[in-house]
Amino acid sequence: MRDSKEDSMTTPDERTRSLLQAGAFLKELATDPLVPPAIRQEASRLLRHFPKASTVRLLARMEAKHFGSNLLSTDTEAS
Repeated sequence: MRDSKEDSMTTPDERTRSLLQAGAFLKELATDPLVPPAIRQEASRLLRHFPKASTVRLLARMEAKHFGSNLLSTDTEAS
């Protein structure tokens, strides 16, 4: 049986926040000397192809303008 939370749609705000948080997490993994080298290397590789926070925010603003939603209503910072 599926959890009702699994059945709910992801909102644009949630999707934007998740992308920003995932990018920040990859950056943290890539630069933490306590993380094994193979994990740091893989995080760095993924970051090369991951959208920058500024791009994610721009896309969120464009989506909000197009669909009339209020994206990024909370401050979720990821550089």
